[in-house]
Amino acid sequence: MIRSLKERCENTGLSAMAIHLNGGLGGETCKDFCHKLWAMQAIRELGGRRIVTSGAARGQDGGIEGVIRALKALVPAAEDLDVLICLENHCQNNLETIEDYRRVFDAIPSPYVGLCIDTGHFDASGVDMDALTEEFSERVNHIHLKENLGVGEKKFVRFGEGTTDNRRVVHNMIARGYEGYLSIELSPEIGEHDGRPFTTADLELPYKMFSPYESP
Repeated sequence: MIRSLKERCENTGLSAMAIHLNGGLGGETCKDFCHKLWAMQAIRELGGRRIVTSGAARGQDGGIEGVIRALKALVPAAEDLDVLICLENHCQNNLETIEDYRRVFDAIPSPYVGLCIDTGHFDASGVDMDALTEEFSERVNHIHLKENLGVGEKKFVRFGEGTTDNRRVVHNMIARGYEGYLSIELSPEIGEHDGRPFTTADLELPYKMFSPYESP
């Protein structure tokens, strides 16, 4: 599967940026560890160096301590393979608040473990993203841009139809030296609640919004 994907990327001129994993960190299963290890090896074979993962639902699989235990097991492999573990926040997840990330980074100082900002989910959780970027800019290793309808309530929408200040987050991070990727996300939940099919036009606005930040 990975060989086929690599060939298709090469044939179309695409580059693998990251592997985004289903299933969160936590629990004690060997299967979960092997899943993350396989993803690390796969992204290196594809020419990238990021895996994106989150935690379990809030309070499940050992909570934030379960996340920390899992990371302590994974970090040696990440360092050996030169893979960045990008911890993405989700609303009502073990990885959700500034305090959650503070606890993780206090326990895991490795530069191979960092924060994947999901702007829509932070908006849904009511997190102050100015405070977040001020405290953790040096640990941010990936950014997912998503639009949420309003602060403190999870309802993802198309770009330009919500209140998430994505431009401010990007501006703040670049001002602090961020040189990583910006990943535009259109959640499947959007089409489910507004009844409109996705088209390429839904990508035109975010491309116009964020292409000025693109490096040569």
